[in-house]
Amino acid sequence: MNSSLADGWFAEPDKNLEAFALWYWGIHGYLSIFVCIFGILTNFINIEILTRKPMRTSVNTILAAVAISDIVLMASYIPYAIHFYIMCDLTPTPQRYSYAWTTFMAVHANVTLSTHAISIWLAVFMAIQRYVYLQTKFCFTVRNTVFACVAICFASGLIMMPNYMITGVYEVSNNSFNSSMYRLNEFALGSKNPSSIVLLAFWLYAIAGKLLPCALITIFMGFLLKKLHESAERRKRLFSTNASSNSKKKKDHKSTTTMLLVIIILYIVTELPQSVVVVMSACLDGFFENVYFLLADILDMAALINNAINFVLYCIMSQQFREHLLDTWLLKFCKNLKCYKNRHYKNVKYGGQSNADDLTTLATEKTVIRTENIKLL
Repeated sequence: MNSSLADGWFAEPDKNLEAFALWYWGIHGYLSIFVCIFGILTNFINIEILTRKPMRTSVNTILAAVAISDIVLMASYIPYAIHFYIMCDLTPTPQRYSYAWTTFMAVHANVTLSTHAISIWLAVFMAIQRYVYLQTKFCFTVRNTVFACVAICFASGLIMMPNYMITGVYEVSNNSFNSSMYRLNEFALGSKNPSSIVLLAFWLYAIAGKLLPCALITIFMGFLLKKLHESAERRKRLFSTNASSNSKKKKDHKSTTTMLLVIIILYIVTELPQSVVVVMSACLDGFFENVYFLLADILDMAALINNAINFVLYCIMSQQFREHLLDTWLLKFCKNLKCYKNRHYKNVKYGGQSNADDLTTLATEKTVIRTENIKLL
């Protein structure tokens, strides 16, 4: 098949895809805001729990860094969705494309690409770290993990530097309006003669920000699956009464590895299609304008869901996370109950101590006992 035939496929947008994209555009703003609000709130809870002293481990540090990256992305997406999807329609007007909002769009686009790159490289680091631990029992310190996360953020910024350089705002002449209208620079991606800096920006992002981390995370996912299989076979062969004392610890390690595998698979499912679309946009004339733009909202929603779903995964797959979450909120509830009792029944005592005091003491003792064993890893 020659390239001219392939390019001809995308000379104009598919009518069905165009109709679906137009329909979905009408609900994307509301859905994305709901997902972002849920994701921001739950990621703050993730950070609060994962950074507590009993929960501080190397993998939890990476998960907290991922949560911070996700919060930044979703906080940027909310005003973007409100203005461009809810307050304004698709008609290009000076209100929709004012200088301030077009500049915000440029910043938002770079924030989105940067946080995507940071998150997926953090996932790669997490997969590598987990495999190294299962293979050699070597565990990274929290301090070294923090340094590595900071280094990943700086490296991702360097990867995105050409993209920052080509992002710009220019004024559009339009006789229909008295006010000025502004748009982002057009990259001519997929055309016959794109500029060198545009090619560098897109290929660097496609390879270093998408394809390479997707390949690495897939490889180490295979390694982790192999280690899980080997561990299961070893337990079958060596199962005995003497080995039962370590069964809970081994079960915890297996549960943690399984949870990380699910997180890794979600990254592959959301990031790999974007990688393919980016590469096709650079290689095929017309694909960027006639296909990528129509799929952009769906790809954004998939990424937002992936950013917001980690809290649900932790609650479903980690007993320790659930226990710590329940203990935290039970203690807060009991403290509030104590204040309520003191306000309304100030002079009433039950055996020298209020019921609220009993509940608070019980919750505190329960928390102290559980924190000795609470580790996500």
